[in-house]
Amino acid sequence: MIDTDRFVAVFERELATLRRTRSIWLLALGFFAITVGIGVFSDTSGYVPLTLTLLTPVELLIPALTAAVGYRSVLADRERGETSILQTYPLGPGTYIAGVYCGRLAWTLLVVTVSLLVAALTVSFASPPADVLAEYTGIDSPVYYFRFVVLTAVFAAVILALMVLLSTLVRSARRGIVAALMVVVVVAIGIDLVIVFGVAGGVIGGNILPWYLALSPVSAYRGLVMAYVVSPVAATVVRPASPLMSAISLLLWLVISLLLAGIAAWSTPSHVMSE
Repeated sequence: MIDTDRFVAVFERELATLRRTRSIWLLALGFFAITVGIGVFSDTSGYVPLTLTLLTPVELLIPALTAAVGYRSVLADRERGETSILQTYPLGPGTYIAGVYCGRLAWTLLVVTVSLLVAALTVSFASPPADVLAEYTGIDSPVYYFRFVVLTAVFAAVILALMVLLSTLVRSARRGIVAALMVVVVVAIGIDLVIVFGVAGGVIGGNILPWYLALSPVSAYRGLVMAYVVSPVAATVVRPASPLMSAISLLLWLVISLLLAGIAAWSTPSHVMSE
């Protein structure tokens, strides 16, 4: 059970910590500038084309953003010796992790959603070229872009949960940085590369490929974007990962990461020597 009062206290502490951290504000500014800059310089004519333009950069930016936000979320308390003090209070590890995660998630979602919504203002309403019109049979609508924003927020929540779990496991800031970079690489491209090699080697057949794609958080996110944002208006057939399996995959990544983080929060030695 999560104690509401103590959850709110931890949640507010995390927000206050992020608000006082200058590097976090610089990170938010960088994410905003890159996202909006892509929208400005791409000069897309429509919300779905803008989604396709932003999709690949967002797949890389979200892991990087959440890594910076989450990799020291629990580790910092252990380094300062605060974890051992917190354990003397009637604060369960589940409540502690929930407060830490939700506090940092609130800040992350604010940065992500504001950046993407401002990027939507860069959509050109001029008539698109004929070749662009040939690619889409449906009516382009901001509703599809809003779906993209929601799915991206879910993706960010999942990857942040992984980073919070990582923060409960590492023993020093140096190792935390290295581990966070490794997770970013594995999540962003590593699992997809394994699937590509599996297809090239004949291990993964074409008929079951959409199911395997759902195993990776990035592929699952991409599959949901293709299914619910691109496919409704695309003239060509889009074969993404299984939407149901993608949704289940993201849910499992989120829940399992937070459950393991709750288990590891108090079990990891509270005194960690910095290297």
